Amino acid sequence: MTCEEIRRLCHEAHDGELPGGLPEPARAHIASCASCRELSDDLEALTKALRALSRVPLPPDALDAVWRETIHAERSGLSGLARPWRLAAAAVLATALSTGTLYYVLAPAPPPQPSAVELARASAQAEMVLGYTARALAATRNATADRVLASKVSPAVRGTSTTHPSRRP
Repeated sequence: MTCEEIRRLCHEAHDGELPGGLPEPARAHIASCASCRELSDDLEALTKALRALSRVPLPPDALDAVWRETIHAERSGLSGLARPWRLAAAAVLATALSTGTLYYVLAPAPPPQPSAVELARASAQAEMVLGYTARALAATRNATADRVLASKVSPAVRGTSTTHPSRRP
């Protein structure tokens, strides 16, 4: 047995919790361990000294005074009125803390921001697309102008020397 177990058994024996007293292994340990023997002797001396004191009965008025100052004092006065407000404040605080905790735990994470490399790549691709779009618009403008000119303006005004199919020489 360890010294800690022996000390616990010594306290239990002197408090009257062990009906048969200390068990034999505990007594053998106390006989061989000076520290545990000193504790056991001190507890024995304290127990004998306390039992030697005369018992003075507590006056009935003293008991009533103790009850008035402790138990009945909580039920009357401001402490009785303050208790529901304290409980309500504690409930509000607990609700706020749990709501805040749930928000931070269950809230969706913000989307990740693009890196500088991704932004540069997207910018280059956008410039390429805008360049192709500008070329396509220019080609469309030129083709449209050529068609309009071909259908509405005579070849002589346009500066081309083609003969009209109906005017053959």
